[in-house]
Amino acid sequence: MDAKTLIDTNKDEILRQWIEAVYSLYPLETTGFVRTSSDPFGNPVGDMTKQAAAAIYNAITGEDTAVDTVKAALDRFVKLRAAQRANPSQGLGVFYLMKPILRKLLLPQLAKDDLETYLGVESRLDSLTLLAFDMYASARETLADLRITEIRNQHAQLTRWAQKHGVISTSQAR
Repeated sequence: MDAKTLIDTNKDEILRQWIEAVYSLYPLETTGFVRTSSDPFGNPVGDMTKQAAAAIYNAITGEDTAVDTVKAALDRFVKLRAAQRANPSQGLGVFYLMKPILRKLLLPQLAKDDLETYLGVESRLDSLTLLAFDMYASARETLADLRITEIRNQHAQLTRWAQKHGVISTSQAR
């Protein structure tokens, strides 16, 4: 079996196993909901995970995938992971959950017939993970900026209220 056929044949199983591995990182009560709800608004985790999985697989296997499509799927997925306040290794470690699955389902055959193709798949996965890390860092920075702005606004509002009610004077507010 040639590499392309093997990659295409195993796509659904690799995606299924990777999505299950990602879901297994969530608490048990969340995991059940994430697996069963197909509403993208009610279950953004499930929706984004499935979109990211398909885009990642197509990109790492060398499918003719538009860069914008891959970036958009990664962006949504990574921003969700960043908003969950996990540290970077937890937020992005999900990408490395695909490697053992690839090694189990693709490597044995490709090692005999076309090791170069398999190494290219892993190399592209590593490159996408680095891109995801950049996106994750940017998303965390944006979240931090939003939190700082929110705290400043709350402080200003509290100061205005205190001045209005005579709790502090204008000179004390500075």
